Amino acid sequence: MTAPILPPDARATLEREGWILVPQFVSPDTVAELLRASEAMEAQVADLTRDTVRLGVGFEVQSVSGRRGEPAVAPGALRKISFPSKGQAAFANLRRDHGLLHALAALGLDAPKCLVDQVNFKLPKLGTGFPFHQDAHFVIGKTRGRLERHGGLNLVIALDPTDAENGAFEVLGRTHQGGLIDFPYDHTSMNEGVFDESHRVLVPMRPGDAVLFHPLLAHGSGPNRSDRPRRLVTLWYRGGGPALLKDPADP
Repeated sequence: MTAPILPPDARATLEREGWILVPQFVSPDTVAELLRASEAMEAQVADLTRDTVRLGVGFEVQSVSGRRGEPAVAPGALRKISFPSKGQAAFANLRRDHGLLHALAALGLDAPKCLVDQVNFKLPKLGTGFPFHQDAHFVIGKTRGRLERHGGLNLVIALDPTDAENGAFEVLGRTHQGGLIDFPYDHTSMNEGVFDESHRVLVPMRPGDAVLFHPLLAHGSGPNRSDRPRRLVTLWYRGGGPALLKDPADP
């Protein structure tokens, strides 16, 4: 895809608030391709009732509570697919897309390297929320050291319209400035009160829109109370990876 058009003050806003919204980050054709790829993987596990890994792709089922390791509310009900790039070319192409990588570099992330790709689901009426958390908490060992040395940038891309009713993405602005906090992952309290919520924003999105955010930024989302699905593609990057390849479209 071509490099997304970033707002003129994108880098300054990202540094100050810890996040930015970029409308139409990917094209409608790309959204449609990702939806087809996701649906193909969903069809492969239509009978799944427990979390499993198949050929390197992780499938986490939607339980009643939202906690991992519990049985699915119904066969095939999914909460997350981890590393769909290992099962579908559309996701593999997205994580190394020149336009996406150049957008990250323009925001100050030198030589981006993808660490994680996921699809996060919220099924109509069944999808539970994601407690407020910082993604950097889940990066450990040498990878966390590289993240601390070279920086990082994460993003979510909407595949469906998202709003308050179906569990839109929420950010706690400026929490990236306070460093990593030791937090639980409490589905009962949703970790409300753990982080500073004075700059809390719910971010409605259209398909193809993206939120880019610092890996220390606290974020989460509520349950899906609507009759509509809410699917987001999630990508985590660190700096200091292989040098960006020259885009053939560049002069």
